[in-house]
Amino acid sequence: MCGIAGYFQPGNYTGSIKPILDLLTHRGPDFQHILKDDHIELGHTRLSILDLSESGNQPMTDNTTGNTIVFNGEIYNFKSLRENLVHKGHTFTSSGDTEVLLKLYAEYGIKCIPMLRGMFAFAIWDRTKQQLIVARDRFGKKPFFYARTGRGFVFASEIRALAAHPDISKDIDVQAVDLFMSTGCVPAPFSIYSNIRKLPAAHYGIVDAAGISLQHYWSLDFTNKIECTETEALEALHTRLLEATRIRLESDVPLGALLSGGVDSSLIVALMAECGSKSIDTFTIGFHEKKYDESGHAAKVARHLGVNHHVEYLDPAQFENMLPAVVRQYGEPFSDDAALATMLLSEATRKHVTVALSGDGGDELACGYSAYTHVKLASRLAPLIGNKVLPAANIASAFKSTSALGALRRQMICKLHPEFKHILRNEYKVARYKNDVYREEVREKLGNFTLDWLYELSRKACLHAHTPEERLLWMDTVHFLADALLVKVDIASMAHSLEVRSPLLDHELFEYMGTLSPELKIKDGESKYLLKKLAERYLPKEILYRRKQGFSMPVAKWTSGDSAEFTLDAVSQATPFLRQFFNMEALNNRIAEHISGRKKHKNFVWNILNLALWAVEHEAGRV
Repeated sequence: MCGIAGYFQPGNYTGSIKPILDLLTHRGPDFQHILKDDHIELGHTRLSILDLSESGNQPMTDNTTGNTIVFNGEIYNFKSLRENLVHKGHTFTSSGDTEVLLKLYAEYGIKCIPMLRGMFAFAIWDRTKQQLIVARDRFGKKPFFYARTGRGFVFASEIRALAAHPDISKDIDVQAVDLFMSTGCVPAPFSIYSNIRKLPAAHYGIVDAAGISLQHYWSLDFTNKIECTETEALEALHTRLLEATRIRLESDVPLGALLSGGVDSSLIVALMAECGSKSIDTFTIGFHEKKYDESGHAAKVARHLGVNHHVEYLDPAQFENMLPAVVRQYGEPFSDDAALATMLLSEATRKHVTVALSGDGGDELACGYSAYTHVKLASRLAPLIGNKVLPAANIASAFKSTSALGALRRQMICKLHPEFKHILRNEYKVARYKNDVYREEVREKLGNFTLDWLYELSRKACLHAHTPEERLLWMDTVHFLADALLVKVDIASMAHSLEVRSPLLDHELFEYMGTLSPELKIKDGESKYLLKKLAERYLPKEILYRRKQGFSMPVAKWTSGDSAEFTLDAVSQATPFLRQFFNMEALNNRIAEHISGRKKHKNFVWNILNLALWAVEHEAGRV
């Protein structure tokens, strides 16, 4: 695990990526090195996990081909890939996965990318072809930001580091601001800066003198089903998840687990023990407010499994002191309310271990969110309705209607086609705020941009899934997981040089679960049915079947009450930035209504607070 950066220019390059790399030191504090050639400069900051010797340092060059790699992540099947390469005559000087990836590219070219089982973002300089090959893993666990400049192509692991390059404009992308106001994040391929883009998950790119050409190499799909009994599915799930856990235990440094006390993380800890892990250390974040505190549930699991458990408490008084630093670390507007807690948990965990397994991905793997259980009518009528995609014009018409008939129409579409709830319910509510607080010229410039973006997400879901539950599942995995949840974990953990691995996000496991009927994921109203049945082999039912709590924060309290002045001060400081996009009188009226309690605008004000805090950092040149 590490930070990577690089610059490609089809001609002599005289600049330096050293300033970028220095801003990535937290991702890799153990070693830093830059390799520079006529057309390329590649840099790496290393967090040593496998092969702690100098042989594992990067940038790494293949002495046979002259190709050079910078790589961030872990290839969990590297041992079997290495064995195959040895049979083909390749020799190795290191014992880690980086050299395996480099040799794999030499043998198979870009066809090697689908062979990888892991989390990764990398760049390979192909000396013979004079091309830079860049790639990102299937779910987007590892980040990759890039920009085209007047002189070349530049990339880095984090936007804050990349934006520090003098050739990159820091002009704001108004479409990114609009997406943030709707989703709480800036989804790929966008970034808050017009000049910077994110390599989307499950994509690779070929960079040459003509620019970058992107290719999608993997898609999540639910359309091909298999016939099997519940018992057969349960055994297959057990085998696959046990294997996914086992291959993620490979480490030459101390390893533990993040434990919330929920089904997913508890099951992973149990499987770690079954795989032979001894004296497991687990880590939990706690809150003094019972409504948000899961530490008691985690403690029960820890006692049941006999692990060494550690708890770190987040005091509400820490909020105002920590949040600006957290916002700065994320580098662009990001309002997942658990980012602060995840940052604190990562800091506490890193005091004991360098690698931690987590339960991330369980909800997306096995239908864990409550929205999946609220589609009964659509599920019953799906065979009659068929797999037709509702036309964009129909959705836009329902979205824009202000009549009572329009409201009824939106309600019926959401019941029959729940994949459009993101537009006709969520975005419909947000649009009321936008229409009130955006400047008129901003509304005109944006037009229907976010509406169209959300429609395209829903349309693709209909192509990759034929049932309402799995269409929602596809959308949550491709967007919410990749653009929010995994971003939260990557930035928070790597800020403290902690590597987080997620067995439930194994792509082979996802592919298998995609072939199963939704009835094996949701049964009798119980979400994550099959995963919970597996967990029953290890954990008491009262732990598994308690009400889902989730990892959320007291946002309403944090944006009003004792923290009202904090919110008002942040917005006041950010006013020069905010007034580019917002009518400040209308915006301040909404905030005042929320703080006074006259009306509840929790999510809207929370997004504005995070945008304002980011704007303060941006204007000060810290992001």
